[in-house]
Amino acid sequence: MRRLVIAAGMLFLLTPPLFAANQTLVCYLDGGLVSREIVTAKWYAEAPLPGSLLPGSLRVRPGNDAVISRVQIVPARIDPKMEKLLASLDERRELLGDRLRALQTREGIFTAAAKSQSAKAPRKSKTNPEPVTAIKQGTDLALDRLEEVYRLRRMAEKELKGVEARRTDLLRKANAGGSIARIWFQGKAGTLTLLYARNDAAWKPLYDVRADESATARLTLRALLPETEPGTVVTVTPAHLTSAASQPDTLPAASDAAPIAVYALPVVVSASAAPLSPLSLTLTNSTPLTLPAGEASCYWKGEYRGTTQFPLLAPGERKELFCGRLPETTAPASPSGR
Repeated sequence: MRRLVIAAGMLFLLTPPLFAANQTLVCYLDGGLVSREIVTAKWYAEAPLPGSLLPGSLRVRPGNDAVISRVQIVPARIDPKMEKLLASLDERRELLGDRLRALQTREGIFTAAAKSQSAKAPRKSKTNPEPVTAIKQGTDLALDRLEEVYRLRRMAEKELKGVEARRTDLLRKANAGGSIARIWFQGKAGTLTLLYARNDAAWKPLYDVRADESATARLTLRALLPETEPGTVVTVTPAHLTSAASQPDTLPAASDAAPIAVYALPVVVSASAAPLSPLSLTLTNSTPLTLPAGEASCYWKGEYRGTTQFPLLAPGERKELFCGRLPETTAPASPSGR
């Protein structure tokens, strides 16, 4: 009977501890804040943590009046089948690298041979009555070999790219370099909320600035988002994770590069009808928000006029943007003595 009880206890421990998860992500300018809710039916749970986790940022909040007894963070272990597959991909990657290095050597040999053949002077002899034909044949042979080298190199580079993409995807799925949070708690089973920061979930601001002859410019803010897990609710904030002292204001981001806010800002425009002339836009931030720096695309009366760097713009601040400016050229130096 005692053995039966121990076996039942071991089976209870080995049963998967959680069965649902809801996740939100707040993207900052220098990282992201993840909030994940897990539902567990036992007194013990495990949750994977990414390798990009900022040390010391993990917070675990119990639900249903539960009390957390212990939290332990251990390195994530890769499944043996996944580990074997990764090893085979690593071996294939090394073989492809060796092939590319060998092809590079062959390319140098055949390139030198083609140059040597084409540089030969045609000289008739008893053994070479048609020197021009012989030179042409030697050159064509070297060029054919070069063409074959180029073809093989292109195939190897394409396969290597596929191997790298597959390897990166497997490492992400296996949580390589990540860790596991082991959580023991007392009380009723229910929900646990995990909160942690990661350094690979920042967003990048993108702007569209559209102006015409009116005194107001239409400024559209877009968010270039990091890759996220399916079902994650994403919001962005124009603040820095490492310096955030309070709960920031956030904006919902439905998809990558989708518009998240539109502003009407006072503008002073200096534009010329001359071809390729730059466009000057002096914007005043009339919003109560600080607009973060980013890349901006400029439009004048619907015409695209190039891109520029959008500067950090505090409330009430006024700055000038130059769009489509031609690169500066240096005047040629005068000949010496003149």
